[in-house]
Amino acid sequence: MKRIFTFSLFFVTVFSLSFFAFHSETYAWSESYTGTWPHQTPCASDARTVHSAQIDSASVIELRYSPSCETAWARITADYPHEPSERGLGEARIVRNSDGRSYSCTLQAGQSSCFTQQVNDHNVTSFAEGVHDNGIVFREARTASY
Repeated sequence: MKRIFTFSLFFVTVFSLSFFAFHSETYAWSESYTGTWPHQTPCASDARTVHSAQIDSASVIELRYSPSCETAWARITADYPHEPSERGLGEARIVRNSDGRSYSCTLQAGQSSCFTQQVNDHNVTSFAEGVHDNGIVFREARTASY
């Protein structure tokens, strides 16, 4: 009887430890995704725009989110290719509310969009903000948090 009890206890212990060891590795969300580029990870494959805001008549800022990775990033899109010497500045920024961690991107010459690196968004919220200066008027906008 003592032998059966010892074996049962051993089996339960090993099973429990193996469950927790494998269980912790199955989560996709990880702080290791913070600072990485979405298109260089699996995160971009299921991304969706959860919030957006019109910056001006020619540009929009989007808060992009990956449900599988639980990461967020910002994307700015303009209606025309950017020419910094003629049309000023276009920039997007992602901000994680819990600690203020942020990443930004700037439209380069010839680009009409750019996206930031991503932040881990597990159990916290983030927002995107964008600025656009068309050489005449400077505008900015911010999305709701998600």
